[in-house]
Amino acid sequence: MQLSALVLAALVCGSATGQRALPLSSFQYPSAPLLPIAPLYEFAPRVSLPPISRSTTTAAARPPSPVGESNYIGSSDPCTPSPCGPNTLCEVNSQHIALCRCQPNFVPDQHTIRGCKPQCLSDRDCPDDYACTATKCVRLCSLNECGIDAICKAYRHKAECSCPPGYLGNPAIYCAKPERDPTPAYVDPCTPNPCGANAQCTSNGAQAVCSCLQRHAGNPLEACVRQECAVHSDCSAQQVCRSNRCIDPCSIPNICGTNTDCTARDRQPVCSCRSGYVGDPFTSCRRFDPQELCRPSPCGRNTNCQVQGERAVCTCLPNYVGDPLTGCRPECERDSHCPANFACQNNRCVNPCQNGVCGDGALCNVRNGVAVCTCPEFYLGNPYTRCYPECTTHEECPAHQACFKLRCIDPCVGACGSGAECRVELHKPICSCPKGFTGHPFESCRPFDRSELCRPNPCGSNADCTPGHDRDGNDRPVCTCPRGYVGNPLQACIRGECETDRECRSNEACYEYKCQSTCHVAGRPVCGRSADCTMRNHVPVCTCPTGFDGNPLISCSPHPRSRYAIGRT
Repeated sequence: MQLSALVLAALVCGSATGQRALPLSSFQYPSAPLLPIAPLYEFAPRVSLPPISRSTTTAAARPPSPVGESNYIGSSDPCTPSPCGPNTLCEVNSQHIALCRCQPNFVPDQHTIRGCKPQCLSDRDCPDDYACTATKCVRLCSLNECGIDAICKAYRHKAECSCPPGYLGNPAIYCAKPERDPTPAYVDPCTPNPCGANAQCTSNGAQAVCSCLQRHAGNPLEACVRQECAVHSDCSAQQVCRSNRCIDPCSIPNICGTNTDCTARDRQPVCSCRSGYVGDPFTSCRRFDPQELCRPSPCGRNTNCQVQGERAVCTCLPNYVGDPLTGCRPECERDSHCPANFACQNNRCVNPCQNGVCGDGALCNVRNGVAVCTCPEFYLGNPYTRCYPECTTHEECPAHQACFKLRCIDPCVGACGSGAECRVELHKPICSCPKGFTGHPFESCRPFDRSELCRPNPCGSNADCTPGHDRDGNDRPVCTCPRGYVGNPLQACIRGECETDRECRSNEACYEYKCQSTCHVAGRPVCGRSADCTMRNHVPVCTCPTGFDGNPLISCSPHPRSRYAIGRT
């Protein structure tokens, strides 16, 4: 039976010489312009499974039989044979019933009759603050991973140690507060106060200095007496100190003349005539007649003098210009006295273009004193009525034209390079090289050589480049890894571990250019259900376990005469 299974396994598995590439005619490539692509293969990467151990109470695992059935007549041990699954321990309780328990660091795989599985195989199987230790998830920071007085935080399955704020040291060993140098106690010479009444004490090192408080005078060691002022700065901002009293400087008798007002500024009396009065404020002021401002006139020739408020205002006569304080003159007597774009009218230079001489949107220029109307460049219309642009946006032109300098024109004129084709889409010129040509369509186009697709080689290191086509028939570079190499040909190809089975051990085969067991291909077992797989001479051999019959390539089932007992016999 083993020889026939070996022959059948060889027929099913075929030659395990590595990956088989699809023919170039079946490749499908993206439609991106001139980008290298990788071919597809008929295999999927193999997923390796972790090894498991069988129950400790039996040498060969067998599926359990229904409870109550047994062909071991007279057996007094319900754990022989074991009804438990892999990675379990079978125990007999006081009622002579078999109990299935998981081995240390294992958890039930749904139930212990089915078997037990490791709690974890890597840190990724555990929560973020746990780590996988001996197939068991262990909480970090619970085993004192950090030093004395250090803070431990778990992050991405690792314990991170740090010292608390204000502590120094190696957090993996210990953290401690830095020691401070003791400072001598300070003795205040002003405690208790050695000064007299209304005096203040100031320390100068270890010596006490006594002084009278502000606005006080006397012996600070005995007593100080309060005074209203001693200097002007002891008074408010607009008062002065006289005979140790603060007074208003305007209260001094006869400080100003009659009909005057007095205001204190910077502790000085400021005298001024009252409103409506003029004169010398330090002697006497009289009532003011506003017309006196223009008698005599303070203005120049050809001017008017007018009293506004309490001041004289000088202005030039109509159609006169100049400085009214020195004299005014006519602005012009002829056109030559005016700027080039002005004309002389009633002794004034005026702009002939004012008051809407020209039409809407028109330009006005003065030539020999006459207004000349013209439309701006690229505008249409009559300058004396209305000027307007043919367009201001592309949407105002037909779809095959574009708005350029306010005119609708063909945008393809002079837009593309030599030998290029131009078409207009939504008012925009689209330049492209004709079929069979290449180059920059905005500069020039030349005949295309397919060998240029691989010069320079756009593929990854150690990869081969071959000119090809995409699904639309467009030329594209095709990147492939040479025989014996694996990887992404768009990035890099790496030499494989093997090319033939002869380069591997007898219990391995060269699959995907790597020496490995081929009992599982593309993540699926090559043998049937409940069958055992063994690598012999680079070929997977499928056999049914002892006590099982059937086709090992399809399914193995227990021998009809075999029975298993679970529970009390």
